[in-house]
Formats: sequence, structure tokens, C-alpha cells
Amino acid sequence: MARSFTFNLPRLRESGPTCQVVIKPSEPVIERLKTEHKEIPSITVLALIDTGASTTAVSHRVVRKLKLVPRGTVQVYTSHKKPETRNEFDLSLAFDARTCLTIVKVLDASLQNHDIDCLIGRDVLDHGVLTYNGPKKQVVLKF
Repeated sequence: MARSFTFNLPRLRESGPTCQVVIKPSEPVIERLKTEHKEIPSITVLALIDTGASTTAVSHRVVRKLKLVPRGTVQVYTSHKKPETRNEFDLSLAFDARTCLTIVKVLDASLQNHDIDCLIGRDVLDHGVLTYNGPKKQVVLKF
């Protein structure tokens, strides 16, 4: 059954479509931590839904907090038009307790001058339906 999330955002035009998400290590890492009887780190952050981003990205703060280990590096093109090398990580991204993408490949990003710690890109949006209702100042995500 599809899950629907409605975000009423009075400052939708100024701030963009944002939502809270819970970020954890990927499911294989969580399973390893469980067998080692270690705490599973998680962090709740503000995310911007960014249809202009092909790949989801998280801030360096999230990477440090979760002690994520890079799976490799990739070349990306940003609005600066120059290719940049970014670390790539696997993690879990949850919108609530029942709606979780268990292995999401994300990039690290310099988001320190913003109020967000995550950009939700088209790689995540590809799993659902996004509705942007400007007059109602509302965003709906369905997975």
C-alpha cells in the first residue's frame, strides 16, 4: 500500500519543498552493528526536495555523525559547471517508521551555509510521486 506524506509549508516559495527525514547507515551496516551489539546511529535532519539534483546528497555533518565510510568517489557536475570529485556513501533514508529506502547511494555535499543537511534527488523521487501545490503551499510525496 502506498504511503502518502503531506507537508504544509507556509514559506514554500521562499524556502522550497522541505521535510524531515531520518538518516541511518545502510541496512547491511545496521545488521553488522546489531550482531556486534553496537548502537545504531541515526540523525533526523531537514531535507530539501531538489528535482534539479540527479543524486541525493548529505552534509559533511551527517557523514561525521553516522561515521559513514565512503564506498568510492564519483565525478559530478554542479551549478558551478566544473566537475567535482565527491565521496559516495550507502545509507538508509526514512520518511517515517514504515517508509524507508534501505540502501541509497548518496554523495557528500557542502551544505554548511544552508539550513538543510540533505538534498533529496531524483534517485529517491524516482520511487514515488511528487506533487507541488503552490496555491495551497503544500507538497505531497507518495511512495
